Amino acid sequence: MSSPILEVRNLKKYFRLSGNRTLKAVDDVSFAVNEGEILGIVGESGCGKTTCGRTAIGLYSKTAGEALFRGEDIHKMSKSKRKQYCCEVQTVFQDPYASLDPKNKVIDLIAEGMDIHKFYTSKGERREKIEEIMSQVGLNPSFVDRYPFEFSGGMRQRIGIARALAVNPKLILCDEPISALDVSIQAQIINLLMELREKNNLTYMIISHDLSMVKHISDRILVMYLGEVVEESTADALYENPLHPYTQALISAIPIPDPKVECARKRIVLTGQLPSPVNPPEGCRFAGRCPMAEAKCFDCKPELKTVEDGHKVACHKY
Repeated sequence: MSSPILEVRNLKKYFRLSGNRTLKAVDDVSFAVNEGEILGIVGESGCGKTTCGRTAIGLYSKTAGEALFRGEDIHKMSKSKRKQYCCEVQTVFQDPYASLDPKNKVIDLIAEGMDIHKFYTSKGERREKIEEIMSQVGLNPSFVDRYPFEFSGGMRQRIGIARALAVNPKLILCDEPISALDVSIQAQIINLLMELREKNNLTYMIISHDLSMVKHISDRILVMYLGEVVEESTADALYENPLHPYTQALISAIPIPDPKVECARKRIVLTGQLPSPVNPPEGCRFAGRCPMAEAKCFDCKPELKTVEDGHKVACHKY
């Protein structure tokens, strides 16, 4: 690990709705991604993790706060620096069926970034580089002239990964990279991402609701709830000693492939309703569903603070 490649400070992303309402998708989030590490961002559907990731790398405009790539604000970059930045930061999207243009051949899909940034001097060099990248991601280079409909979901996701690699990125945002794939294919894609990290010295932000996968691949993990980070820790510490009641409930829901252990352990079943991000509670946003909530939890918002070495939590218990 080294210095942060991406720093996010008090980032907010609000969406204007009809009736003069505001949806607070990301509300005052701060974190850093160190060069060479894998940062996992987890939480239930609708917690804001995808919006947070996309706003942090500049795919969405911000409402407030800062997102710094190597010390420079992404949302204020000049046109020339922005073009170079787009080479250094890439995205692998969730749906391998919707993220690839069905009218284009694989060679043109992968080479799109290379075409924009002029990463070759001849058509022969272009084809040679694409075939080399296809080999890196486990695709047969002879498939270079095929169309997306001729590939399975796992192979399409490999094409998406190849497209991201084509411009030699340093940071890749993987937005639910395996959720649309068969279980038998998911491990192959995760292992591929880890291999490419070592070979290409990559940094990843992995957004997912699959906590077992995130534990396997991540160095550090952020847990989000209703637009806020409620816990941050190394992967091992988070799973061995989850501090926030919401994190404890999430981890208790991970199935264990041992019938005796699975039957013996106690599940934490949350009650109550998920608050609306349009009108979030004034205090702790999890208080209405928390089995350990006290009176102050409903009135006073807890700060995200360090309680152990590198382990942060936003809870009045600590």
